[in-house]
Amino acid sequence: MSDLTVSRKGFLALGSAIGGVLASTGAFGASRASARPARKAAGAGTGGPLLDGSRFPIGVFWPPPPLESTVERYQQMVDAGFTYMHTGNYGWADVQIATHQLRTAQQVGLQVLVDDPDIRWLTRSVSISDDGGDFTITRREAEAKLREIIARYQPVRWWRVEDGRLLISGGTGNGSIGYSTEGEDWTDYTLSFSTSPRPTGAGGYAQSGWAFRVQDEGNAYVWLLNNQSGPGNLTKAVFVNGAPRVSVVPLGFDVVAGTTYRVETRLEGDTITTSVNGKVVDTTTDATFASGPVGFRQAGNESAYYDDVRVVDASGRELLSEDFSGGLDQWRTPGGGGFESFAGIHLYDEPTVPKLADLGALAEIIRSIDPDVLPYINHFPGFDYEAAMEQTTPELLSFDRYPILSSGEDVGYFANWAAVREAALPTDTPTWAFIQSVGYANHAVPTKADLYWQTNISLAYGCKGIQYFTYWTPDPARGEGFHDGIVLVDGTLTPLYDATREVNTEWLAPVGLQLLPLRSEAVQAANLADVPAGLDTFEADDEIASVSGDAVVLGRFTGPDEHRYVLLANYSRHEAATVELRWGSAVQRVASFNPGNESYRNRGRGRFVVELGAGEAHLVRVDPR
Repeated sequence: MSDLTVSRKGFLALGSAIGGVLASTGAFGASRASARPARKAAGAGTGGPLLDGSRFPIGVFWPPPPLESTVERYQQMVDAGFTYMHTGNYGWADVQIATHQLRTAQQVGLQVLVDDPDIRWLTRSVSISDDGGDFTITRREAEAKLREIIARYQPVRWWRVEDGRLLISGGTGNGSIGYSTEGEDWTDYTLSFSTSPRPTGAGGYAQSGWAFRVQDEGNAYVWLLNNQSGPGNLTKAVFVNGAPRVSVVPLGFDVVAGTTYRVETRLEGDTITTSVNGKVVDTTTDATFASGPVGFRQAGNESAYYDDVRVVDASGRELLSEDFSGGLDQWRTPGGGGFESFAGIHLYDEPTVPKLADLGALAEIIRSIDPDVLPYINHFPGFDYEAAMEQTTPELLSFDRYPILSSGEDVGYFANWAAVREAALPTDTPTWAFIQSVGYANHAVPTKADLYWQTNISLAYGCKGIQYFTYWTPDPARGEGFHDGIVLVDGTLTPLYDATREVNTEWLAPVGLQLLPLRSEAVQAANLADVPAGLDTFEADDEIASVSGDAVVLGRFTGPDEHRYVLLANYSRHEAATVELRWGSAVQRVASFNPGNESYRNRGRGRFVVELGAGEAHLVRVDPR
């Protein structure tokens, strides 16, 4: 495929016209709050949902083509254990295709790294510098364009927790209601909370809105504490099918931006009584809605803080208590466009060293715009990974090397992994790897054992994310003789699909989650006469006194607590292995991890024998004395 060619002037002139149109194509309406990590300071990337630690990242490269990008096809990826995908290749770095892929992925819970046409222009056609020069744009120009790109896909979140309080920073022009996940059957109850309305702008009014007996965003009671059209008002709106019936009650005191008010609304049958700071300010009789949950509402650029929310029923029994110390899991937050499936930007695949400086500048700008947007870069095999770390300061270090050759395996795989590990370990940067799941020029079609072997050797080196190359088989017209991937060109699932599903769901997802918080300490080979470069020869220590039997790779880890861990990976992808370990004087007991029930079984500290199928591995937790 040829890259999109646009002049510098034409590219920068595209402006927000494209982004504005596409931003409105995302999903709207209330959705359960996402479990994204707390944001770091500006300029420091969090890695977003792919690095939040909630699940082990398992990715798809070369997903279904556009006409096969259906909910059913995407559900097949999820069923096979994949957690995210790259949109490139068959997606042609096309905005409309990418938004369709994001929308479809959102329906099945996949995260997406977007290959965007304007990103390709930024990374392939210009340099980033304030010093001027041919084919150069300034950092400010790059930032403006990156903001447009991110706005095409980024989910709009009006609700967030800030300093232990809920901050609502806006809504749609018609108003947006977020409401509690519980409460559909609540009838008579008292809602109380603290709120601090914020000004809408220079000289603008301040307003805090709350909702009760909510049916949905278009049907609810909505009361507003504000100083719009008067120094202090309670504005009451009864929304039916989105149309409000409004009345205004002067409060007799000023509503001041930045001041905290304690509000209480009590529902008794058709009677609604509202108090502010302990004083009754209004009693209303209305029978439009008889039951429903509670929530909060803002519109446009209205903004307010909320805290210490409590709901009790008529008998005083607590129905809801919220201090926002645990996030937003008790709320259906209003959607404002964009895509919750958007995880980041596929910035570049396999750059050269001279390209790193520009990529580092772009990644830094992306983080400053939104630290939850991952600027993803993947690197060549045998690359200068230390240069990549120094010049791009990545959230993760990713590389590809495909070791399943027609003539055997590529023993340089170990040295490549060692170089990646060595570059990333000093800063505890997560490492990701692509594994081979397709046949092509001089590379054999992997077996299930080959998938296990690539995965487990990678895990032994401390890998924190596995990506499959490829999922859908590339069309023969692309060249390189691709054949027999997980899914054929015509959409037929191959035996590799079932193999992939087993590896991912029965092994990689549960074991990977155990390994995510661990730190790699050593990667060793035992019972191997000729140890390849990239592996250290095992030497006895006070933790492991001996390793006997067949050849095995030992990935050794420390945990966030006092435990230590050992991943025993079969060195062979062809033959089963039997390995016996004797534990050293520093070990009190060990436990084997069972991925089936995600638990550890105590095995004492006596004779320890492990049977490993071809390419398979076993995770051991070590309790020190």
